[in-house]
Amino acid sequence: MKKRNLINLLLIETNPQLLSTCILLLRITIGIILFIIGAGKVLGWFGGSGMEITIQSFVSRLGISPLLAYLSSYTEFIGGLLLIVGLLTRLAAFAVMINMVVATIVLLPKGFIAGGAAFPFTLMISAVIILLAGPMLFSLDSLLFRRSE
Repeated sequence: MKKRNLINLLLIETNPQLLSTCILLLRITIGIILFIIGAGKVLGWFGGSGMEITIQSFVSRLGISPLLAYLSSYTEFIGGLLLIVGLLTRLAAFAVMINMVVATIVLLPKGFIAGGAAFPFTLMISAVIILLAGPMLFSLDSLLFRRSE
């Protein structure tokens, strides 16, 4: 009987602390990627081109308005930071998800793999997972808004 319980534990049981750790790792990974990309677009950090060139690129290459270029760039920059620390996590994940839906749609005509639509699609699905799961235990949201019981 003990052997069967061990097999069930290993194969199908979920450990809440490990699940929180998994979401933390996903949040940090996606957050860092988005923060670096967004910081490059907004501030020219990490080898990025800065906001002026980003806007020109969005308008000339993609036909996207300057307002949407700002919104997209700052969503990646601020949303990435919020995901890293786990603050306003669901709101940040929702904004990132919408941003990546648009990026996937814009890049899809160029191809899924070779054209690069797979990358924003992966970020979109990751944002959906974070949105559905929430920030979990290891986040500022949990620290600030946890109900005292």
